[in-house]
Amino acid sequence: MEKGHIYTTDFVSDEDFLAWVDRESHASPEHILLFSRLPHRRLLEHIDINSVEAYWLSERVTEGAVSPNMQDIFEIVLSHLSNHTGIVILEGLEWLVTKNGEDSTLSFVRKLRDSVHRSRWAIVLPIRPLAFESLWLARLRREAPNIELSTQDSDVTPDVHDESGANESDVLHSDDIAPLDILEDGSPRLIALTRLPSAGFNASLLRKRILQWRRMGLDVSEVEPALTMSGEDAYTLYANVEEKVRRAVDLERYLNQNADSLSATEEATARFRIRQLTGLDELEQQLFES
Repeated sequence: MEKGHIYTTDFVSDEDFLAWVDRESHASPEHILLFSRLPHRRLLEHIDINSVEAYWLSERVTEGAVSPNMQDIFEIVLSHLSNHTGIVILEGLEWLVTKNGEDSTLSFVRKLRDSVHRSRWAIVLPIRPLAFESLWLARLRREAPNIELSTQDSDVTPDVHDESGANESDVLHSDDIAPLDILEDGSPRLIALTRLPSAGFNASLLRKRILQWRRMGLDVSEVEPALTMSGEDAYTLYANVEEKVRRAVDLERYLNQNADSLSATEEATARFRIRQLTGLDELEQQLFES
């Protein structure tokens, strides 16, 4: 994928498309600007929202949302093209055609093509080809040629085993089968993940575990230095943070079951500390020993 160009790419499902976005956000230091029809609380189930500048394409007036108005979208894209280097990912072209018509949408794509030319950015339009008339799709692809993006995670080491014989895919993907539950305040529910064993522990496993924690809204920046460490030091730091996460899960479970016994301010403060993994000793004393 060359800079200064706009492309279309075919994806069968949102999961495939977002898996690619997630991998791209961690594989490169480049900026990623994402327009998605999913709200942020749903994106959390698929990507590390802290690594992507995401806008929700929606007619709702709320923080982080942008209307499906092509001029509004264009102005946001244009404001980025003269800065840094990166990828703009605009999902939902089918909706833009429905809202604005085929001719207007094609003119919009041409404006994006002309604007990104000679910049250090690329623009990707994930589409479902069957949603468009074949003639119009051919016209679209003349403006934005189709490319195939890798759906494979090159960062996975396939033959890593723990003491029980489980490989890396078993350890990580077993925690990702079900989507995250969302609490009443819109945050994802904390869940206890499979402990990573010391045998076979590596940066690939750790990176994916950090992503799983971030998807639950946990601040695990404390463990990030372990990505550049090796051996026992890396695993020791990971194990310390894993223990904090385990305690945070227990604390949130208690809060969910006993929220009526706390004031709204106490509950909000407790939940903030849990997500930040700070003041856990004080919280345990306050909640469990009161």
